[in-house]
Amino acid sequence: MNRRILLACLTLLLASAATDVLAFKCVPIYGNWCGLNYPRNGWPPPVDAFDAACMRHDLCTAAPGPNRGCDDVFVAELRGIAAQLGYLPRPLQWAEYLIRIKAGGPGGGMPMPMPGDALGAMSSILSPCW
Repeated sequence: MNRRILLACLTLLLASAATDVLAFKCVPIYGNWCGLNYPRNGWPPPVDAFDAACMRHDLCTAAPGPNRGCDDVFVAELRGIAAQLGYLPRPLQWAEYLIRIKAGGPGGGMPMPMPGDALGAMSSILSPCW
């Protein structure tokens, strides 16, 4: 009986880890600056305030050294813009979620991802990214 429980827990843990790894491969693109390896060509202007926040985050993380402060500022900026406009685009919900995973949850100074975040990650992984 204990082996079944242990096996079930291990399976859930591995599935969760796989989901997080896949999530990093499936980050949606938003605007000209939001997404892995964006922009690909040149320095296009941001399309809106969210995209401008992504641009500032990209430029900050391009600097040598730790970039944890860049992530904290980026998440705070996304939340501020979302509070002003009343929404946060889905691709940027992903960005915030992935940064919280990277930060390690509450011990990293950012809110712990909620179960709904993981469910949203799974549904997005099962469907095409873009």
